[in-house]
Amino acid sequence: MTDMTEGPALRKIVGFALPLTAANLLQQGYVLIDGILVGHYVGVDGLAAVGVAGPMFYLLNAMFIGLGTAFTIRLAHLRGARQDGERRGVVLALALVTAVWSAGCVVLATVAARPVLGLMGIHGQLAEDCALFFGTLSLGFPAMFGLAAVSAYFRGLGNSRAAMWVQGFGNVANIVLVWVFLSVLGMGIGGAALATVIASAAAFVVGLVAARRIYPLGRKQAEPAVRRELVDAVRLGFPLASQHIILAVGIMVLVWIIQSYGAVVLAAFTIVSRLELFTGMLFLDFSGAVTAFVAQNLGGADRDRARRGLVQTLGLTVGLTAVVSAVVLLARSPIAGLFTGDPATQELTERYVLIIYPFLVLYTVMVVLHGYLNGSRRTTAPLICTLIAFVVVQVPFAYLLNGPFGIDAVMWAVVAGWTAGLTYSVHCLRDVLFTRPAAVELKGAS
Repeated sequence: MTDMTEGPALRKIVGFALPLTAANLLQQGYVLIDGILVGHYVGVDGLAAVGVAGPMFYLLNAMFIGLGTAFTIRLAHLRGARQDGERRGVVLALALVTAVWSAGCVVLATVAARPVLGLMGIHGQLAEDCALFFGTLSLGFPAMFGLAAVSAYFRGLGNSRAAMWVQGFGNVANIVLVWVFLSVLGMGIGGAALATVIASAAAFVVGLVAARRIYPLGRKQAEPAVRRELVDAVRLGFPLASQHIILAVGIMVLVWIIQSYGAVVLAAFTIVSRLELFTGMLFLDFSGAVTAFVAQNLGGADRDRARRGLVQTLGLTVGLTAVVSAVVLLARSPIAGLFTGDPATQELTERYVLIIYPFLVLYTVMVVLHGYLNGSRRTTAPLICTLIAFVVVQVPFAYLLNGPFGIDAVMWAVVAGWTAGLTYSVHCLRDVLFTRPAAVELKGAS
């Protein structure tokens, strides 16, 4: 496990982030390849169906993302404070949360999928395709959430390499299976979902075996404080979960806004959403690395080191953002062509890229700042940021202006939301960003 309380700050953060990035790039590479294969073997309607189902899964996953991050932060604090003996209670609490949440989501997906599609304005064959995709995907929820829990466990202990190998195994299996199911067996949209189910189950088993071998819990020396860990995880994770729930519901509202434009617009929305996830993953991983770094160093009472790590990471990510944005903008036409041969969908995808990618730096700086806030247990601040950026700015902007300005208003709404979110995040961390290290006074948990 990685000790992030000693050594060069930026090197520790980069060393933590890069293995996660490698695994997540494989994951998002699968997402891109899945979209490419669906677009070519199922068509524009298949891309639209996957795009509609995406925020539905994100909504169910939202609470678990928050709770998983809370457990990661808790494990990192224990690591920084050299209190590894309390890890058993955290592990049992994480396992309990994973089992209960997985079972509940399977039931909820079975009961609520079609009513939710109706609320989003999705009907006819598109609704049938979405229901088939989402229903098949729900069979793998226990394995998907279990795999996420194993990854959260490894990250909390500072072992991002183990998380990389486990996630990477699942992602490679996913890529192979989706190709076989779609291009060889011709299984259609249900085959794309089934590939994810099988690959997630295999990766979960591999992750459990690795966790037990690398970090055996040993004999129980005292009664584990499972209830206390559950309460602490809910308290710390609820703001994080609420942030993702708001994003998921907001995306569903955006789908409702744009579904009237037809399958072509929904397909382009799906392509750009997957491209955003792929290009943004590196910066989300840096955010997670900053969270673990800050949590360990604050656990060790070294606030100046935590600040230095943030400032150095911001400098690095701004430079990387410039490179990523330039590559995507220059390659926008070939990228669109990979997903679909439909000229209208390609043109709309390229226009979307031209509007949002010059402003990607707003997003990347914002998520890195959120990493610091989460690591310092100020998890309410990113929640408020999401409320402002998405609920107050982006969704109303898209809804009110898409009538007079068309689909371009939905695209510009993304930029407006990023601008508002970054402004609030800088406000929250102005003491950290603009004060010399020795004078920094961190606030307590919000």
